[in-house]
Amino acid sequence: MTAAPARPDLRVLSVRRPWANLIVAEHKTIENRSWSTAYRGRLVVHAGRTWVPAAVELSRSLGITEFATAAANPGGYLGTVEVLDVHPAAGCCAPWGFRDPGTFHWVLGDARPFDIPIPGRDDSGSTALRTTSSMWSPQRP
Repeated sequence: MTAAPARPDLRVLSVRRPWANLIVAEHKTIENRSWSTAYRGRLVVHAGRTWVPAAVELSRSLGITEFATAAANPGGYLGTVEVLDVHPAAGCCAPWGFRDPGTFHWVLGDARPFDIPIPGRDDSGSTALRTTSSMWSPQRP
């Protein structure tokens, strides 16, 4: 009997809605964080329960209208995205990049949405980058 191949750890980035939904739809290519990371590579995007009205306002100002309601933007694990670069905010990366002191811009690309969002919450209790492999065998209703 052959053992099942080991799964690599997957890194998950938890982001509030609809920011997470905008990332997976390839509209938002900058994620603002108060911390940097040396990590470059693929992340799973998790959409949290918290809804951010300012995200709706910004996306509408850019002509992006399909992210206006919480009901139309699921939570859970939405897809994957590549971290291409991370740099301190320096008045760049408009319109998605915040300019607040101490902010880092995570440059994202190559978003790949899952066919169907995977329900689930981020059990880490924070929006910190973490590793897990258990999310690939979720309990489906």
